[in-house]
Amino acid sequence: MKSSTSTWMYLLLAVILTGSIPINSAAQNSLPFTDRFTLSVYEYEGESYLNFEPDSMPGTTQLNEKCTALYNFNNYLFSNFSKADGQTWKLRALLPDTNAIRASLNATLIADTAFQRLYMRSLNREMVEPLPIDSAMKIAAHFFYLHRVDGTASFHICVGINEVLQLSRSVAHPYHAAFCYMAIWAMDDAMELLLMNVAPFRPELKKDDVTDAQIKARELETYELMANSPELRNAILEEYERKAKYLNFELIK
Repeated sequence: MKSSTSTWMYLLLAVILTGSIPINSAAQNSLPFTDRFTLSVYEYEGESYLNFEPDSMPGTTQLNEKCTALYNFNNYLFSNFSKADGQTWKLRALLPDTNAIRASLNATLIADTAFQRLYMRSLNREMVEPLPIDSAMKIAAHFFYLHRVDGTASFHICVGINEVLQLSRSVAHPYHAAFCYMAIWAMDDAMELLLMNVAPFRPELKKDDVTDAQIKARELETYELMANSPELRNAILEEYERKAKYLNFELIK
């Protein structure tokens, strides 16, 4: 009876301190790391391609709920920090032997201990430094990237084609950036918001003689415009309200 009472008091204290019953970390960690990712093959214009990504439904009900809610967050971490992400293109040569492909990817995941630590720190909700809303706006703004592609000035909102990684070397930055990426993907039309903000100087960028210096200046201006966008700010705040219980940091408003 004493033991049961102690356990109940512990859970009650956890609820008071965190606002929810904590997800069983031991249960989460019992799942092999490689089982947290899923491999699929898809066809496009007669060619077969591989898709290897975080699994949104990898295990228990609680874990599935968290991985589904953080799908784009986890995908950002995987795309930018795992060694396995860059392997799928060359492993196409092994098709249709998906067993061999999966074995190769699993071996890479197992050897990539730095990525394992980074990924599990989020999943286990090991807290990192808080994220001030103004810093979040700066990070989010850098996902709206203007650069030259095949001679043409182009805008991208992309998981990796940007300068977000260069903004900070802090332990917390990957998680802060992943959250901002997730918030942008939750918007109804982030590209429409971007194009609305840059409309005054888009004609300049379409000229054949636009210089690299002009593009760079407009790139920096784009960051400034997006960092001051009320719509983007609201998107970040709303996504935090939806996902705060899963995140390993606090957003300071």
